[in-house]
Amino acid sequence: MKQLLPYLKPFKKQCIIGPLCKWLEALLELILPTIMAFMINEGVMHHDQDLVIRYGLLMVCMVIIGFAFSITCQYHASLASQGFGTNLRNLLYERILAFSHEDLDRFSHSSLIVRIGSDVDQLQQAVAMLIRLVVRAPFIAIGACAMAMMLDMRLAMILLACVPLIGAVLFLFIKVTTPLYQLYQRKLDSFVALLEQNLMGVRVIRAFVSQRQERAKLNQASSDLQRQMLQVSRISSLLNPLNALILNMAIVCLLYFGIIATPGTIAAGTLIAFINYAAQMLLALVVVSNLIVIFTKAAASAKRINELLAITPTFTEGSNDEVLDQSSAICLHHVSFTYPNAKKPALIDLSFTIQDKETIGIIGGTGSGKSTLAALFMHFYECSGLTLYGRLPSQYRKDALRRLITLVPQHNELFSGTLRDNLYYGNPNASDEQLWQALREAQAQDFVLAKQEGLAMRVEAGGKNLSGGQRQRICIARALLRQSRILILDDSFSALDYQTDQRLRNQLAKHQDMTKLIISQRIATIRHADRILVLDQGRMVGFGKHEELYDTCEVYREICLSQHVSKEVTR
Repeated sequence: MKQLLPYLKPFKKQCIIGPLCKWLEALLELILPTIMAFMINEGVMHHDQDLVIRYGLLMVCMVIIGFAFSITCQYHASLASQGFGTNLRNLLYERILAFSHEDLDRFSHSSLIVRIGSDVDQLQQAVAMLIRLVVRAPFIAIGACAMAMMLDMRLAMILLACVPLIGAVLFLFIKVTTPLYQLYQRKLDSFVALLEQNLMGVRVIRAFVSQRQERAKLNQASSDLQRQMLQVSRISSLLNPLNALILNMAIVCLLYFGIIATPGTIAAGTLIAFINYAAQMLLALVVVSNLIVIFTKAAASAKRINELLAITPTFTEGSNDEVLDQSSAICLHHVSFTYPNAKKPALIDLSFTIQDKETIGIIGGTGSGKSTLAALFMHFYECSGLTLYGRLPSQYRKDALRRLITLVPQHNELFSGTLRDNLYYGNPNASDEQLWQALREAQAQDFVLAKQEGLAMRVEAGGKNLSGGQRQRICIARALLRQSRILILDDSFSALDYQTDQRLRNQLAKHQDMTKLIISQRIATIRHADRILVLDQGRMVGFGKHEELYDTCEVYREICLSQHVSKEVTR
């Protein structure tokens, strides 16, 4: 957890005032039994009513002052812990946004959600306990022993004898439970991943009547998680009873030596004070035990959060904002690419040039590398031999690169909110007129106008209240608002009927100042492109016009024949 302490610096004042107030409250609490002992020995035993009243009022005042200190500490602890948690979440979110796809591939989505949610909660709770109780509990335990020694050294030795026994119990608990908590967090990641998968695929599960199988999987994962937590809880449940047993045995010894073994040698008030100090020690050690549980969980969470913070984003960013005035938009020179931990390369020795303002179709079988190629163009992964307008992608500033090239991904990502909010991702300063223009070009205007809300229509997370074709057209409209020099459409026509497909291509053709890359499985979608790139198992097997490829590229011709497309192109 040491690596996370610097993030508490903005709350230095709260981290000083809070423990100081708690320490003053603990000091007053330690003095109370001694004052009570004096009041009993000198006031009650001697029937001195005035002394009893004076010391009674003093004790009441001390309790009120201690309560004020406690409230002040609670206030500052809440400020620090909530602020620390908020800042850490924001930091983790910003770090995740800065990750390249290669960095993100190291973690599942569910693991990132648990780390930024549950793990930060554990650390937030640890910070609150750090301010409120870390100073108080040990001080009470040690102070109770010290005050007891001042009252009677012989009886104090009984309390001191408990210290090594309790220390041994705490040491064994930490050693056993820390790895168990870490294992629990990993199982929690797996459970959340399975739950997320089932919730996202609930329609498929119902369509294939697989509720029973999926319910069994989820029950198995839930039971496994429960067994792991029960194992930790059983061990945790022994901690407080063991400490209580040791200290209650000490109290029995105190009563035995104070009343039976040496009758009359110890004043009643002193014996009561000793029992109070023993009770304070017991409560303090119970708190220490709970703190150990909290900090053990927090240590496991801190390790997982540090794994995120320790990653240096592999996305390299240059300083160039300007785009060179060149005729070639994209140039590849012997580019090969293999995904991290993959055995086979996804792309092999690609060399070609795409001219500025050209429309390029990209086609190939499943797994041929089409989407991988788009990911390299977007600089989602590092590779050598690729230039955009004469510069390596890593030489552009991140915002400049994102302005230069826009991708409509294969999986349409829409966010909960209004249609206007989703379109603003393309251009947050766009007017309503520009939004409608983009919707018209993307062939989405008609179904939006059919809704009474228009641009204010609600869009559920993932666009679940829209059809596949509607989602695709909204994503294309969003990309057109970006007005980038390069537009990549990764299988963005797959859910459109042929008539809508043609109208959309006709609109895109009007953007003659834009380089367009259309990735598709349909020959009809790309056969009118200036040139067509054909991929097969990561290799380029053809690059030219439709008629030329039909004669010279066997892979392309097979695709055409499978879709009943002839060599002749009809406009």
